[in-house]
Amino acid sequence: MPEIDKLVAAFEDPAVIELMINPDASVYVEQAGKGVSPLPFRPSQQDIAAFICGVIGTSEAFGQERPYADLSAVDGSRVHVIAPPLAKGLTVTIRKRPAKRPSLDELVELETVSRRCADFLTYLVRQKLNILLVGGTSSGKTTLLAALASLAGADERIVVLEDTPELALPQKHAIYLRTRMRDAGGRSDITLRDLVVNTLRMRPDRIVVGETRGPEASDMLQAMNVGCDGMLTTLHANSAREALGRLETLVLQAGIDMPLKAIRSNITAAVDFVVFLARLGDGSRKIMQVSEITGMEVDMVTMSDLYTLDVRKGGSVLAPSGAVPRFYERLRRQGIDPPMDFFRTN
Repeated sequence: MPEIDKLVAAFEDPAVIELMINPDASVYVEQAGKGVSPLPFRPSQQDIAAFICGVIGTSEAFGQERPYADLSAVDGSRVHVIAPPLAKGLTVTIRKRPAKRPSLDELVELETVSRRCADFLTYLVRQKLNILLVGGTSSGKTTLLAALASLAGADERIVVLEDTPELALPQKHAIYLRTRMRDAGGRSDITLRDLVVNTLRMRPDRIVVGETRGPEASDMLQAMNVGCDGMLTTLHANSAREALGRLETLVLQAGIDMPLKAIRSNITAAVDFVVFLARLGDGSRKIMQVSEITGMEVDMVTMSDLYTLDVRKGGSVLAPSGAVPRFYERLRRQGIDPPMDFFRTN
């Protein structure tokens, strides 16, 4: 079998969730539940280039004028390419788009989240609280984002903003906007920040941002603070606390002349909950922590952990900590009697 056909076969293998080609043309795949392993062949640079063009459906997306690119495959998979002279050879990372993303109920069956916590997250989405999903690479952030966003009301006008199209929601009134990188033809960048600003003029009931990783964080916080509720987004961070520090850094990247205390105050007023996910040593992905942003003490944002999972003690079930959400007080003032079953420890 020609080597390009072997690449295509690896890409089309339903068990493969990620395909990686290194500058020396070595090929690695990650299979669900089996980790990363090498494949026993090395394609030529011409075969790799032809393979990429076949996957993305064009030959104009990368080259000397654009030696790196975030692309989308024909099937919706995420494709990242770095070409010479930035690397010695074509370097490709493909994150396969699953044929169907699991629902929240299916994530319970996979033990990514406990039943009680899943019910609580459903309640948060339907109460239109702003939720930040954080974790490392391949920790399940986008999967959980899709599951939670699909719980939004069928009558809501949802605007989805992404660099690479990955979400497909069941709601009929969902609008999908995508960024654009500058290309050899001279078309200018369209950034997530540009999309966030335009989205606010589109009368959204809810905004979903695939990943927050730049100065658009500032505009998102402003949107949350002026009444755009129910926002969902992901952020790379290794803990819930670290996520808040990273959010501060991204706001500063917007060039806003604002004291750090004021930025933290905006974060406190805008973000309601932080959900931290991790990929464990056995390859499983789990929610490790669900924390509520409760306010500020001196110059620090305060958080309350409502659910925790401590794998060091052999725990495998995400359990309530015994704390009750602060936002329940606001609901009671509005005449709403919030359910307490989410937090029973027995």
